[in-house]
Amino acid sequence: MATQEFSKLYYRTSNCLTSDIIADFAPVSRILGVDTSTGMGAVFTAMGTRFDMQYVAKEAFMATDGYESDTRSIDDTPVAEVMRYVRGEIIAGDKVPEKYKAFVDAVLKEESVYAQYKEYSVGDENAEMLFLISPAAPNAQKTAEQAASVCKKAGKSVYCTNKYKDCGYLLLALAQTEAANTYAAGIKEGLAKYDSVITDDSYVLDALLIQFPEMAEKIKFLDEFLAENKLSFSGTEKVMLHESGVIQRLYPARKVNYSEILPEAELLLPKRSGYDVTDSGIAGGLGLAEPENLLAIAGRRMADLSGMDQDVIVTPCACEAAGLNCAEKENVMTLLEYICR
Repeated sequence: MATQEFSKLYYRTSNCLTSDIIADFAPVSRILGVDTSTGMGAVFTAMGTRFDMQYVAKEAFMATDGYESDTRSIDDTPVAEVMRYVRGEIIAGDKVPEKYKAFVDAVLKEESVYAQYKEYSVGDENAEMLFLISPAAPNAQKTAEQAASVCKKAGKSVYCTNKYKDCGYLLLALAQTEAANTYAAGIKEGLAKYDSVITDDSYVLDALLIQFPEMAEKIKFLDEFLAENKLSFSGTEKVMLHESGVIQRLYPARKVNYSEILPEAELLLPKRSGYDVTDSGIAGGLGLAEPENLLAIAGRRMADLSGMDQDVIVTPCACEAAGLNCAEKENVMTLLEYICR
């Protein structure tokens, strides 16, 4: 984004993040505890990168996900893109706030930001399908076993691994485009040899679709794979469904009929608490840089998800489940866990 273009956008972005009609949807206002434009000064500090890098505050990292604001923005202002740009400028100017230095360094070194992450791979590398285990999965071996079971039901052989971590998602979130492209080039051959690439991490899916548009037809989210293979599973519980916010906002044309995957279940959709929190706040790991924000967003979303006398809360995204479970309220299961019980 050119400096001149940013100059035109930063003021509109500040208004978007703190305006009366949008503040309820912006992570910045959530952490500041404001519902109206009283947080304007704080966001202007973040936007102040165009004036002097020393005035950059933590708000650029607090805005872990600006896509909700994008959908309601003033004059179609690309809030998420502007905040990514700001993070990139912070890093380029070597002005990363102390609080976030370890996190940023880990991403730049292509290390996983998830404390429980350990590289794990299993299966025949020459299988038909590749299943990318979420780096946020608490137990990669268990996830691999569940994925293998589902793929067997579909008559497919599968190789499961988390060795590609988030596939460069956080590099993209920090506006490290060159590093993300280099990383993508390094994993392309490993992905290309499979008939299908499946994942239950919506952020991994997003990174793959951004970096490999030529492979888009064979890159599938787990629920899409289940639907295409006409797989259905028993279970008569009341299932509260937390759908992936990333997919809802960025890929609205992608539709999966869950009543066909879970035909015996009573499917419930969550209410809204007033804060339109369509995700867990973890933002593919970016939310870990601002744990207070993550807990606030996850807590609000769990309040939405826990209010309809459900038997179980299910999300198709393993990363979203990890974020929601940070709230330490009712346990959230991944779709893969639920159908493999």
